[in-house]
Amino acid sequence: MDFATNHFDSPALFNEELKDILERKSAYDSPASQVNAFLSLMVHYQDEFMDESGQDLVYCCYNLFDSDVFHRNTEVVVRSIIDRAIESSDDKDMWITYHVLLHAGKESPRIYRWMFRNEFFSKLKDQIQYQEGTRMQLIAIPLMYEMCRIQTLKESDLALADETFLNYLLDLVEHTRTDDAELLNYGSIKLLLVFNEQYMLHTSSRPHGTQSGTKFAYSGNPLLTVLIDRLGRSATFGENLIFMLNRAEETALQMLILKVLYLLFTSPSLYEFFYTNDLHVLVDVVIRELWDLPEEEESLRHAYLRVMGPLLTNTQLKRATYKRAEIVRLLRELGGGDLDSTLRKQLQEQQLREQLLEQQRALGAKFTYRDRESSSSPLVRWTSDRSGCSSPALSAEVEKKRGMGRSRVSMVECSSDSLKVPGQEEEAESLRRHLEFQREHVSSPTDEGPLQIEVPIVEFKHDQQPDNNISRSSQRAASPTTQRLVERVLREWLDNEMKNGAGTTGHGLSVRGVTDGHLTEAAGGRIAIPVAQQCHCP
Repeated sequence: MDFATNHFDSPALFNEELKDILERKSAYDSPASQVNAFLSLMVHYQDEFMDESGQDLVYCCYNLFDSDVFHRNTEVVVRSIIDRAIESSDDKDMWITYHVLLHAGKESPRIYRWMFRNEFFSKLKDQIQYQEGTRMQLIAIPLMYEMCRIQTLKESDLALADETFLNYLLDLVEHTRTDDAELLNYGSIKLLLVFNEQYMLHTSSRPHGTQSGTKFAYSGNPLLTVLIDRLGRSATFGENLIFMLNRAEETALQMLILKVLYLLFTSPSLYEFFYTNDLHVLVDVVIRELWDLPEEEESLRHAYLRVMGPLLTNTQLKRATYKRAEIVRLLRELGGGDLDSTLRKQLQEQQLREQLLEQQRALGAKFTYRDRESSSSPLVRWTSDRSGCSSPALSAEVEKKRGMGRSRVSMVECSSDSLKVPGQEEEAESLRRHLEFQREHVSSPTDEGPLQIEVPIVEFKHDQQPDNNISRSSQRAASPTTQRLVERVLREWLDNEMKNGAGTTGHGLSVRGVTDGHLTEAAGGRIAIPVAQQCHCP
């Protein structure tokens, strides 16, 4: 059909012609040629009848998906569109076909599997890397992301996501940090996240030991290698990871972000990748999410707990814990009524010690923690507005969302008594009286020398039987895995405080002797974060 001879006086007439093409089956020799005529009309008149918002384009796409020819011949039609997208060199034509494929895949994810061919993946990579600032880059990034998200790539395909390409994407994230439109910045980060997922999948599936005749395209995780080489030059990537986690509603995206965070916090060269204040924001997000996650989100809860452990023990927070009392209260609640009794005794004692700290503050003793620069960074300062401070926008965003969970925290405080160890209340009351005595007789903070406060060691009785009158209805039910993860986080964290003196009271707690009868899940005692399960799409 010669579209140049056609003239449409209005968008309504244009859309009517598109509809007629989809209904005139007899005018075409095959479903593929019928759909190609539909696409060609869209390509020819896109500047005239499709607005910049993309709504008109989406409307045309879904008219195609709702048509009889598409329903009856989905695979044949889609594969013909894929061939057209690969063979075309015209930006206008590719702009239309790429959008059709992107939206078709959202309706039926198996379509993303059909379109994954090495030549198409390579073409998308070139458009992302060498057509910066064009609209083709804008559509190629989400299309590649969806293709990689839905399936495990072959080794030869993943080799195209080399360190040069990763460096380009990280540079793109930094260059677009001030853009009003977040699509390019966040799209690039999501692409990096899904590449990390692919690296993890391939690493976990490799046989142990050396296999003769086998040469892998890469060793280790290329994203971590690149981030280590770029220390001090990927600030926006780290900041926006936290920003995206704070905003994320999709479980899949949260899992992708948490896996990258876990790798950062368990890779010695990247322990201090984030600024301290950004870590504080991340702690706020993790606390809020763990309070608010519904019971059925068990896998996501476990992922947050796995990240919390190294976050508290490997980063700058190991020297001064942020929001310590809230973390203790959260973990006690998540651990449920069956939390290890010896560990609960230690937590109860530590919670009373926190009261002493509050009394110190009330007396005028000032305890401050000065934010520090990352010691692993080769640069003293990255830019003038990144001198150890988290983004004001990020902090404001987290603070706004945090308010949604405050009612939950208040409710938990009311139920925390259910976690007390039987026979402990008398000793706790004795300690409270001692703390009150210390508060009344402590030396003035203006005196010379540091403020000296004595904290007694509380001996808890082990021979008392549980009080059957204590109601267990308010105790949180924790799965065995959740309980094991909570106890592991507590042990490693409190043990680290004893080692580094990071506790806000200055008294670390050793819990090396506390056992729960569970075996560790990985060599070295570290609980490994699992890679994603494959998506089985219809």
